[in-house]
Amino acid sequence: MNYTFSHIGIPTTEEKEWDGFYEAGKIHFTDFAKDQYGIEWVKFDADSPMPELLRTIPHVAYIVNNINDALLDKELLVPVFSPSEGVKVAFITHNGAPVEFMEVAM
Repeated sequence: MNYTFSHIGIPTTEEKEWDGFYEAGKIHFTDFAKDQYGIEWVKFDADSPMPELLRTIPHVAYIVNNINDALLDKELLVPVFSPSEGVKVAFITHNGAPVEFMEVAM
């Protein structure tokens, strides 16, 4: 499996200039591609269905060629979902920390 570093996501309770909102997860986020160091800020609404681990611990994200292959034999934290067209995302737990896998259609 080839993992290509994408970004780091940092949970916050502060208001930022949000670039997007994922309604199903009730997540506000900044665009990590706009940040010179690949930082994505994420803020979860109080009624977000996302797990506590994801809402409180920073995550590292990797682009993978096939998200289903990347998830084999991993401890799933958040099942595959699509936050935007052509993007599939899932989170696993690795050594007590959340890790994001992203499959991006080219």
